[in-house]
Amino acid sequence: MSTTTITKDKVDATAKKNKAPASSAGVANLGPKFDPFDQSDPFGPSSGAGTPAVEAAVGKGTDKIHIRLQQRNGRKTLTTVQGLPEKYDPKKLLKAMKKEFACNGTVVSSADSEDEDSPGPAKPDFGKVLQLQGDQRVAVKNFLVSFGLVTEKEAKDSIVIHGY
Repeated sequence: MSTTTITKDKVDATAKKNKAPASSAGVANLGPKFDPFDQSDPFGPSSGAGTPAVEAAVGKGTDKIHIRLQQRNGRKTLTTVQGLPEKYDPKKLLKAMKKEFACNGTVVSSADSEDEDSPGPAKPDFGKVLQLQGDQRVAVKNFLVSFGLVTEKEAKDSIVIHGY
């Protein structure tokens, strides 16, 4: 491989440029060795070699509470709260939140949707989702912590506020 170098108004096309090997460039090994011809199931349990199990790397998504903001029409927004533990009654939680935030809200369930007979792939069941009028993301997090549903320490790991 020849490259051209310019030295004081002269071009030298025969000079060869040395490249540093990748190991000396500071590239670190970022994961387990990957074998592209490995016949094992990449989504099955990890066998040591090959790709690690997806669930072990990502974790389960059911242990987090997701608070999102949905845009309606104009400046109108909806705050959705998803992933609340099953031990709490969503209707009672919603009633307390509506009173605290002075807004309206509803409980929706993805299992109650009318598209159950649709020919497409099955939609995931998100369980009971609380919908509140307006941007209540921070207020919902503070509500969950102040009423003892989630401790302050757990809130940093288990409550995800989307959109900030």
